[in-house]
Amino acid sequence: MTPLDFYQYLIRKGFEERKSQRDMISIVDETVQNGGVKLVEAPTGTGKTFAYLIPIIVGQQKAIVSTGTKILQDQLKRDIEFLSSHWKILTGKKVNYAVIKGKGNYLCLDRFFKEEIEATDRLEIETLMETEWDGDLTLTGISMESLTKINVDEDYCTYAYRQTCPYFSQCYYWSRIKKREASADILVINHSLLALKDFDTKERILIIDEAHELDRYLTLATTFGISLYWLKDVQRGLEKLLGESVYLPAEEFFIKNFEELFSEEDREIPLENLKEYIPQMRELLYEPLKISVNKLREKIEKEVRDFAENRLMVSFTFKDYIASTLLFEEEFVENLNAGYEEATAEERDLIDLIKKLDFYKRKLNKLKAFIGLADREEEGIGFQISRTWSKKLNGHNYRLEAFYIFPQGIVEPEDYKGVVLTSATIEPEDIYLTTGIVGEYHKLDHNYDYTRSTVIIENTNPKREDWKEKLLNSYYILRSQYDKVLVLLTNKEHLKLFDEEEEVGIQGKDSLTKLIDYLRNGHIKVLIGLDSLWTGVDVKGDKGILISKLPFENPKDPLTYHRIKFLKERGEDPFLYQRRKAYIRFRQGVGRLVRQKSDRGTIVICDDRIWRYREFIDFLNSIGIRIISKGKFAKSRYRYPFW
Repeated sequence: MTPLDFYQYLIRKGFEERKSQRDMISIVDETVQNGGVKLVEAPTGTGKTFAYLIPIIVGQQKAIVSTGTKILQDQLKRDIEFLSSHWKILTGKKVNYAVIKGKGNYLCLDRFFKEEIEATDRLEIETLMETEWDGDLTLTGISMESLTKINVDEDYCTYAYRQTCPYFSQCYYWSRIKKREASADILVINHSLLALKDFDTKERILIIDEAHELDRYLTLATTFGISLYWLKDVQRGLEKLLGESVYLPAEEFFIKNFEELFSEEDREIPLENLKEYIPQMRELLYEPLKISVNKLREKIEKEVRDFAENRLMVSFTFKDYIASTLLFEEEFVENLNAGYEEATAEERDLIDLIKKLDFYKRKLNKLKAFIGLADREEEGIGFQISRTWSKKLNGHNYRLEAFYIFPQGIVEPEDYKGVVLTSATIEPEDIYLTTGIVGEYHKLDHNYDYTRSTVIIENTNPKREDWKEKLLNSYYILRSQYDKVLVLLTNKEHLKLFDEEEEVGIQGKDSLTKLIDYLRNGHIKVLIGLDSLWTGVDVKGDKGILISKLPFENPKDPLTYHRIKFLKERGEDPFLYQRRKAYIRFRQGVGRLVRQKSDRGTIVICDDRIWRYREFIDFLNSIGIRIISKGKFAKSRYRYPFW
């Protein structure tokens, strides 16, 4: 059976046939058979999920499907279930798949039974543990402070400790998720996990969905840094183990250097480099922490040696763990006489202490590595300082971070049997610049009829005094016409314009998933938001869309700032990059309008600067949508009631 045979079977079952979907099935099947890298622009309505899953299922291929968010992972799960059920009816064969998230999303039982967390959070976890829950902490309502204390942490859950962990056989991640991963033919992951390469890629096809956002997620996944909360948490842990106060003036470092940089609305600020802060990082952070970790090492080493001197025999578990830590000289380890398998309660307590020492040594090494990175001034690395309010600190938590300006080479196509990148807005030049990936480009035909819909370009822009007035006027008109309205903003300050509105959902005041459901079900009439609203919303039915301005990235955003700076230093024009990114996001925003064949609606753009950028207008013309201009480009033959 070929993929197109299975596709014809689905059509006979009532599934809608689409030419672009058929074309994409053939493109993906060619990649399955012959390898290579394909870039597939699949406009809204292609049904790209089915188009890449069908060749994988029919070809009984091992595959990794990576998408932008955990929400989209859950959507993919439903599509695989649908195809799997039909495939089993047709062939009797089952499709083995697993939805995998990063290890930091899952509960660590060992930490859970040792750490102190909020009572309500503990009760919620205990209740979930009595169900068929898979240990995914992101599906709970616990606080971020609790989550970071009880999740799987690579500095805590080391290979050596896993050999002795009393909960390893019950572990949600290592004994359940990883086993499911090993047996699955199709792994559904997200772009952040893709960057970590925490899975076997051998002989697997890689599908990168929502590829237009790949570089952003790769940057987030590889961002590396320290924070005030992180340092205070380390300090508290050391004080508890040492039984004395630990000198670590982290507040002095962060507040003295960075507090005055922030205005009330700032959350992230780019930094040119960290050279000027290195002496302070060493003096105020690294050296005090090193002293305390060494004190802890001396204390624990003495306890272990005292224990060993008073024992004729120890367990193999204890001896093997001591050897694996490399904390003790070889002669000491060899002189331990092991004569039984399981560790005693006293040995288990010592193993736990050594584990904690190893944990804090790793934290110290991370701080050292971060200072070393700042000192090298490595090309292609950007820096930022951010702050958010922390209830635990009762003040701002400052976070100092480094990131790859262009995360090239993180995803290496040669590691896979074949690679397909797909999105409604694939731009090969942008994919190459930001990720280094090159492939054969395919652009599929549009599927939906936009000729029954309208774009109105208002005679204003954010630099004019009448912009806010016309933006709000357009908003009220769209509300009077449609039961569903999306307002796509680019500046969080503009969210305040809608604070007093009723039947409105504002991104950030509730989870986006909930707000989308509220709009779909009629509980609200308007959904207002920023970045993810441009790309991550699928609401069917007639609707109005208000685009506040062309979605050029804020040059003060740390990643954008460093990319502009980097390109300038290379002698390239950074505006070409900015313009290309804005064009991609604009097309994504327009794509929110028509999500099924019967949909129609109106888009209002309150930014007449669009006429400067030919590709934006060419795109609107290419999909056949009616354009009405109210400015100097207005044509008298256009008439629209309300405007």
